[in-house]
Amino acid sequence: MSEKLSKRERVESALAGEAVDRVPVSAWGHLIPAEKAAESFVEASLAFFRRYDWDWLKVNPRATYFAEAWGSVYDFEDYSGVFPRFVRDAAGALDFGELKPVGPSAKPWAEQLEALRGIKRGMGGAPLVQTIFSPASVLAFLAGRTADRDQAAISRDQEASLARLVRGSPDKAHHALSVIAESLAGLAAASLEAGADGIYFAITRLARKGVLSPEEYGIFGKPYDLKVLEAARGATFNILHSCGPEIHWGLIQDYPVRALSWAAAGRGNPGLGEARESSSFAFIGGLDEEGALRHGGPPQVREAARAALRLGGTGKFLLAPGCSVDPSVSEANLRALREAVEGD
Repeated sequence: MSEKLSKRERVESALAGEAVDRVPVSAWGHLIPAEKAAESFVEASLAFFRRYDWDWLKVNPRATYFAEAWGSVYDFEDYSGVFPRFVRDAAGALDFGELKPVGPSAKPWAEQLEALRGIKRGMGGAPLVQTIFSPASVLAFLAGRTADRDQAAISRDQEASLARLVRGSPDKAHHALSVIAESLAGLAAASLEAGADGIYFAITRLARKGVLSPEEYGIFGKPYDLKVLEAARGATFNILHSCGPEIHWGLIQDYPVRALSWAAAGRGNPGLGEARESSSFAFIGGLDEEGALRHGGPPQVREAARAALRLGGTGKFLLAPGCSVDPSVSEANLRALREAVEGD
């Protein structure tokens, strides 16, 4: 194809499986410390988008802003990896059987919607998607209370806390999930009104082997996921991201989204070629965010990206890392990823 497409045309054509001038590419990660406030987050998000000339922007708010809506307090001057230090709940331990809905006007969400509007104004017509965690993911944040300073340990505590809650107090879990789903649906709708082309709906390391079984996620995850996604139905760029290794691939094949994002290089996960045999979605990913991108140099990144391009092909494929890139990833490596789609 000789005609040069706009970013929006390129992304839309790739999602639809139509001809593109080149494969769309993007990456995302936490913008620390800019993520603390709306104004600095807008500036950093647009700078990141423009610096690498990405084809679309996944707006990547701070990981805690969902839990903050229910009163969780964090110290943004003290990060461990991408997590600021948890300080306290608003009023002692949360009773998940008494959790109340919150709306888009809740302070942390209103701040993020303000940021989204600012980012939209600076995108020049390119697509952007807003990150919305799944209800189970938010409940895991609320249930997992740890003073541990290790990022991996924080994630493990959240996963274990959610599993204990759904197995030990299922009625409370269902109540909390219903309330969270209602609240996130309102946030999703408000994000579209603020200018997002869709939502990046993230199941954070929960719908996978060793955390919740397919049966458990089918009871405590999927029904509530669908309530949130219903609020974004009709958006042009809804993405489902299932995080972690050994994900329950078959469980997510009927979600109402345009594209799937997952760690195609992750242990026990289908690679791009295998996935193409069992799924009709557009795919976003293909590059191991914990491989050459983080631990190699530009030559290794280009090689890994081109391998992903060969597997993904030019139909229904958008090149990206399998998840957020670590803040330590170099500018040179991100530029190598961007340049890989241009060919030799």
